[in-house]
Amino acid sequence: MIAVFLNMLLCKNTQLFVRFMILCLVTTHLVAAPAKPIDKLKLVWVAHDASISLARVSKKYTELTGIEVEVIMLPYGPGWHSRIAAEFAAGGDGFDLAVWDSQSVAEFADGNHIELLNSYIENSSSLSLSDLDENSLKRYSEYPEGSKYIWTIPINQDAVGLMYRKDLFESPVERAKFQDRYGYPLALPKTYKELRDIAEFFTRPEEALYGWAQFAAQEYDFASSAANNFIWSYGGELWNHKTNEIVGYLDSPASVDGLTKYIEMFSYTPDKERSWGYLEISEAFKQGHLAMAMQWYVFFDEMDDTNKSKYATATGFANLPGAIGRDNLFRRQIMLGGQGIGINRYSTKRKQAWHFIEWFMQRTQQVEYTKTAKTALKSISQDPNWQTLNLENKSFSEALNHVNDYWRLPEYIKLLEIYQQEITSAIHGRKSPKLSLSMAARRQEIVLTKAGYKITRTTNIPEVPDKIVDPVGQKLKNISRAVNP
Repeated sequence: MIAVFLNMLLCKNTQLFVRFMILCLVTTHLVAAPAKPIDKLKLVWVAHDASISLARVSKKYTELTGIEVEVIMLPYGPGWHSRIAAEFAAGGDGFDLAVWDSQSVAEFADGNHIELLNSYIENSSSLSLSDLDENSLKRYSEYPEGSKYIWTIPINQDAVGLMYRKDLFESPVERAKFQDRYGYPLALPKTYKELRDIAEFFTRPEEALYGWAQFAAQEYDFASSAANNFIWSYGGELWNHKTNEIVGYLDSPASVDGLTKYIEMFSYTPDKERSWGYLEISEAFKQGHLAMAMQWYVFFDEMDDTNKSKYATATGFANLPGAIGRDNLFRRQIMLGGQGIGINRYSTKRKQAWHFIEWFMQRTQQVEYTKTAKTALKSISQDPNWQTLNLENKSFSEALNHVNDYWRLPEYIKLLEIYQQEITSAIHGRKSPKLSLSMAARRQEIVLTKAGYKITRTTNIPEVPDKIVDPVGQKLKNISRAVNP
């Protein structure tokens, strides 16, 4: 800068010299000016009991620091993801923190839109990786797989579960009728064959009662997050993550078996159920129109709330069943849900955002928060008191032993849109289950090829591809009544 100054004097360029001095003064003022204290952090999430709980708990943070935490709650669906993705694409700081689905970590990390949290954690005196469940970090935080790069802190673990009417299942009259009709006792279903029997038994349109409800809408991930439970449990796969193959896995005979069974279950649902999402299912169950239904665990809390549901005291929760596949092995695979919280890289409040995360993840705050949420903080999730805090926590902990997930790739949204289109085509009878999965597999492989993935072909892919992709099949004894037709 001194050299430039002298050169200007020698050249006697007075006008340029004056401009230069003004620039120096302004720059010095900007550098020297004290940083304006922040008074607000903005956080984007979907609207449900967990986000409401976070907003409630964060008021204590405001009392301590004077910093308001504004929780922007969006409807569950594509608008939630789009709001976050659009802000990132614009390099905007419209929010400082966001909570997104587990599958979106790859998309946002690969796009360099979010802060890598490793250094924050390493320098923290109040939060370490050892405080968090290792499997949860793999599911919600790490990308690429096995890299140890952490992009989010898991704050809302979730999975698809089963809710049912205890009053119907425990009725001596219903139990006797079911035994006479099906030849085995009425109990919680262990397999999808049993689920079908029970759903058929309780489907009574003349009483405005139906045996079952499941996600089916084409929006976001509704239909596929329901169908996946069937596809995986029958031994199918979405892809081979080791070879990047989709053809031969998504459209395998086992996957077709699973999708076929899923579609058959619409015989026992309300007439308009083929376009339902989680909200419609919850409302129908609260009104007493469903004997059983699938639902995300994050919404279970409102189902046993007497202020929200007429059948709250009659509602029970359990894991989804499994299936015996064409290889005679039993599998129970459950769709993973849930989210981690991350920091917007374009925010000017990144350090303050991390400070909030540190504070929020302390046990005192988490005890309050997890009255309606499922944390990955081990001191809470492994606490026997939390396991018995409500009707669903114990069941949820068991569900985590069986979870599976979508592709954890930056191309997740493109793959999902194709999958949703083809699944809903099968739901509405426009294509057969086999054709819809075949079309989806081929379209998705085009996406991967264009993105530069190398697809290595496997010879002799088995009819049940679970056998070669992270196999979970097992032989079971004393489950003869659950054998699939």
